[in-house]
Amino acid sequence: MVSKTIQVDVEKYQREGYLTAPAVVSDEYLARLRMESDRLMRLCYAERERYARRIEWEVDHLAEEEKRGMEKVIRKLEPISDLSPVFREMAFTPEITGPVSAIFGEPVDLFEDKLNLKLPGGSPYPWHQDWVCCWRAHTDQLITCFIYLDDADLENGCLQVIPGSQLGKPILPFRAGGHFEIDPVFVPRENAVPVPLKAGEMIFFDPYLLHFSDLNRGKVPRRAIIFTYHPARLGKINEGRFPADFS
Repeated sequence: MVSKTIQVDVEKYQREGYLTAPAVVSDEYLARLRMESDRLMRLCYAERERYARRIEWEVDHLAEEEKRGMEKVIRKLEPISDLSPVFREMAFTPEITGPVSAIFGEPVDLFEDKLNLKLPGGSPYPWHQDWVCCWRAHTDQLITCFIYLDDADLENGCLQVIPGSQLGKPILPFRAGGHFEIDPVFVPRENAVPVPLKAGEMIFFDPYLLHFSDLNRGKVPRRAIIFTYHPARLGKINEGRFPADFS
C-alpha cells in the first residue's frame, strides 16, 4: 500500500451518492493483488464443489448467444476475505477505511467483501440498488468501495451511476419476474454517468445509488475487489449472512 491521505468531499458524496478517489496502492502491490485474484479463481474452480456457494458463473447471467466459450468462467466470488489474508488485510487499511469513516463521521467495520471478475465476455450487472436487492435484512448504513485491479472503461464494463438517485432513500420496484434488476421504467438512463478509472483507483458509493456495468466487450479483464462497510458501533451485523463453516 501507499500511505496517502485522501481529501473527502462529504457534501458532494451526500449530494451525488458517490465519490472517486486516487490509487493508494503501488504498482508492485497492484500486481500482487492481481496474482491473488488469479489464485482465488483457480482455487475455487479447482474445488468448485466445496466452494459452490461462493461462486457465480458467467453462463448463468449471459444471453444464449454470448455463452459460447464461457462455460467455465467465474463471474464473482463472495466472500473472499477468509480465503485471502492479502485481501483481508487490505480491507482494514486506513487508506481505504479512512474515507469511509470520514463520510460516516465515525469508525467503521467490514460488512461484506467480494471479487467481481468481469473477464473478457463477462456479463453485465443490470441497473440495481445494493440495499434494495441484497441487504434489506440488515442496516442501510452502508458504504461500498470498488477498487479496480485493471483499468476500467466503457469497453470493458466500467461502473455507470445515476448521480443523486440515492436521495430520499427510494426503494424502486424490480423488473417483472426479477429479484435484482430495477424496472427500466424507473431508471432515468439519460442521467447515467460512466465512471472510468485506472487500476488501483476507487469509487465509494451509497447503497441506494442506481448503478450498472455493461458487458465486457474488450480483450482485457475488469476485475474489482469490493468492500462494503458499516459503522463499527453496530457490531458484527453480517455474521449471519456467511456462517463460520461457509465453504
